[in-house]
Amino acid sequence: MSYLNVIKLTTDRLKLDLIPELGGRINKLVFNEFHILRPFQIQSIKPLQSYKGGNFCLVPFSNRIKNSKFNFNQLELKLAKNDPPNAIHGHAYLGKWNILKKTQRSAVIVYKHLANKFGWPWSYETFQTITLDGNNIVFELDILNKSNNPMPFGFGIHPYFNFNDKVKLKFSAEREWLGCPEEFPIKTKTVENNFDYKKGSELWKKQKTICYENFKEKIEIFWVSNRKKVKIKTDKIFKHLIIHVPEHARYFCVEPVSHPTDGFNLAYKKIENINYNILMPNQKIKGSIKIEIDNF
Repeated sequence: MSYLNVIKLTTDRLKLDLIPELGGRINKLVFNEFHILRPFQIQSIKPLQSYKGGNFCLVPFSNRIKNSKFNFNQLELKLAKNDPPNAIHGHAYLGKWNILKKTQRSAVIVYKHLANKFGWPWSYETFQTITLDGNNIVFELDILNKSNNPMPFGFGIHPYFNFNDKVKLKFSAEREWLGCPEEFPIKTKTVENNFDYKKGSELWKKQKTICYENFKEKIEIFWVSNRKKVKIKTDKIFKHLIIHVPEHARYFCVEPVSHPTDGFNLAYKKIENINYNILMPNQKIKGSIKIEIDNF
């Protein structure tokens, strides 16, 4: 689809393609000709379809909301079912983002959400700033509550990393949820699927998703044969981590996010000490995620 406006950011060793019209999604991220992210074909784009590649922002919630319903401030809210019967990944990845600023190495784009679209009763704006600095990429996400009432929120990123190699992970977390996101887990346990931060572990290749609680703001990923590595550093607000490997394992996802699956309902029911993140009217929150890429 040639009408899509692709923003190309480059440094000597990095190439990044950003498509504001397609949910503010990154399509390609290439380091020394190695595809860090699994790209998708933009020649066969269909509106409101989810694409298994690139990277997009999760706003104003991560993962699923069970049965597309939750309670907040004595209201029962019913959202659009974009993953029937559930709601998934928020709205920003489904909408068009506008370009505010662009240079060779950076871009600022904005998604403006009108109240009641997709059943979400609040209006808000999300700003995504992407900056290339040498071998590094910095994502800055800002959410501004434009409504007259307090708004719950969650955010994070959803990258689809290339699974064309043996992959090892290193990170540290305190707990993991009992069950995959589709099962809407309500209990945690001591981490069993451990990716030891000192030695690391090979990522499983079967279909499996695990959600981690209170991870320590740093993840390392290694593509062993290609001798490439990524280090992801996050702000403290992104204290939950989702590791996902689909059937056939052509990609894997490592998603730093601000709340667990069905987080609004967990907070309402006071499960596992999960709390709402809340933005007051005209309040803004910012979160930063830095990705460092290199050979090893």
